[in-house]
Amino acid sequence: MDPTNRTTLDTGLSLGELAATHPNASRVFRALGLDYCCGGRKSLADACAEKRLDAETVLRSIADDPALGEPNWTERPLTAVIQHILERYHEPLRSELPELRRMAETVESKHAEKPECPRNLSSHLASIHEAVLSHLEKEERILFPLIIAGRGAQAGGPIQVMEMEHDEHGTNLALTRSLTNDLVAPAWACPTWQALYVRLRQLEADLMDHISLENNVLFPRALCES
Repeated sequence: MDPTNRTTLDTGLSLGELAATHPNASRVFRALGLDYCCGGRKSLADACAEKRLDAETVLRSIADDPALGEPNWTERPLTAVIQHILERYHEPLRSELPELRRMAETVESKHAEKPECPRNLSSHLASIHEAVLSHLEKEERILFPLIIAGRGAQAGGPIQVMEMEHDEHGTNLALTRSLTNDLVAPAWACPTWQALYVRLRQLEADLMDHISLENNVLFPRALCES
């Protein structure tokens, strides 16, 4: 793939379009607190105005792209996009979420008396785990086979359900931050506590990229190209 073959940067483009075509965009958006997955339909100009950010400055940050060699998923076959989603996001989620639950249980049990303890985090992660597993199964058993069979145009109903569940995942990520002091552990926190928050930040980044790839690339293309 020609790494220069990307959507021209423009503040009128949506956050989702920019995240889909410029790999550096999602990193910039996360750092600035711009929601490019569930809120991906907003234009960069409007999203920056809401946050009182300068859209042109954000564009310049996106243009300084260290990942020009990464695939532009808007140009890859839908089967390749789905395979990437399965390998990069679905399988890691199945192994990572149970481990995060165990780590949260350890932190809560050992530090229950401390005011900074992330109380109810383990039960919250258990709810996330259950919701995510259900979501992945629906995609793998119903939606992805439809798209692979060239019947994506008939998948409007399942796609709508997936997008609604993506919104719920976004709400759960926000609640995770509220339970964890914005994912900042105390300076004196034990190694397990520190590692838990590092991995929760990575989970958040992966889920946002995962949702963005589906909402902004896979679903629109499946509905139009099949």
